[in-house]
Amino acid sequence: MKHWTENDFKQWLYGLKEPDSHLEACPDCRTEVERLRVARQRALAEPEVSTEFLSEQRRSIYNRMLHPGRNFVPLRWALSIAMLLVVAIGLTLPRAKKATVALTNDEQLYSDLTRIEQTEEPQAIQPLHNLFEQ
Repeated sequence: MKHWTENDFKQWLYGLKEPDSHLEACPDCRTEVERLRVARQRALAEPEVSTEFLSEQRRSIYNRMLHPGRNFVPLRWALSIAMLLVVAIGLTLPRAKKATVALTNDEQLYSDLTRIEQTEEPQAIQPLHNLFEQ
């Protein structure tokens, strides 16, 4: 006896599959079909809302329409304009150019490379030694 798969249950739930003889013979699949039927009825049922709740909600809406609260529209415009100015200034200011190291000659380059090669620790470690000196 082959049980219904999850896909079979979904197809049955959406009306794409008719119940077959397996449902009559299998209590597990019949229980799952009944659980799905109850869940669907519960989902499709209209919620119970009291008339007092609806009338209070309507009064609240009318009250907000007649007496609007504090409106922050000018503040929103001010923030938007300020951000637009910051972006515009940032795009129009000349960017600082990175300083390029000008080598005077090849001898300086070779001496710098030799000095870097002869040190035992990387240059990035050297500033850390300053933190721990006493």
